[in-house]
Amino acid sequence: MTDPAAMSDLDLAALMCSKLCHDVISPVGAISNGFEVLEDEKDESMRQMALDIIRSNAEKASSRLQFQRLAFGAMGGAGDRFPLEDARQLTEKLYAGEKAAIKWLAKPDSLPKDQVKLLVNLIVLSVSTIPRGGEVSVDVIREGAGGAIISDSKDVSFRLEATGSHATLSDTTRTIFDGQIPEEGLDARSVQAYYAHRLAKLVGMKVVFESSDDGVRIAADTN
Repeated sequence: MTDPAAMSDLDLAALMCSKLCHDVISPVGAISNGFEVLEDEKDESMRQMALDIIRSNAEKASSRLQFQRLAFGAMGGAGDRFPLEDARQLTEKLYAGEKAAIKWLAKPDSLPKDQVKLLVNLIVLSVSTIPRGGEVSVDVIREGAGGAIISDSKDVSFRLEATGSHATLSDTTRTIFDGQIPEEGLDARSVQAYYAHRLAKLVGMKVVFESSDDGVRIAADTN
C-alpha cells in the first residue's frame, strides 16, 4: 500500500472521466435504443413505449450529469459559497425512484463550495453501503451558530447515517480514508472514495466511519 498523495493529478483526472462515462453510459445507451425502436416500429403503442423510455432515461442522464457537476466539477454561480438547498434538490433528484431514499435534515444555508462537494460525495458513499436499499439521513451541524447562517467553515460538521439490510462499508473505502491506496489500486468505482478523501484534506475535515448492525454512520468534523 502507498500514500494516496502518490497518485498523480493526471491519473486522478483519467479515473474521474472513466467514472463519469460509467455513470451515464447506461441511460444514454437506453436513449439510443429507444430511437432505434422509433425508426423501425409502426405500432403506435410500441412507439409510445419507446418515447417513455427515451424520456425517462433522458431525465436520468440529466440528473446524473447535474449532480456530478456539483460533486466533481467547478460548480457554477457567483462567489465561493454554494446553497445547501440546491445541493438537496440535486441529490433528491438523483436518487428519486432508487432503492435508497434520502432524508435531508440540513437546514437551508450556504457553505464553501469544496465543503458542499465533500458533503455530496459522502452521500454517494453512504448510499453505496446499502446496495439493497434503505435510507440515508443527511445533516449539517452548526457548532455554536445558534441556527444562524454559518459564516465560518470551521463551525460546521456533517452527520450521515445509512440504514438498510446488510449495510456495510467496503474495506477499500476504509483503506483509502486511513490514508492508503489499496494494493490492487483504484478504478472507476473506488475513485469516488479517494476523491472524497482528497476533498476532506483540502477543507480540513476529518471523516470517521462507524459500522453497526443497523447501518453505517459517517461523521466529518473540522480538525
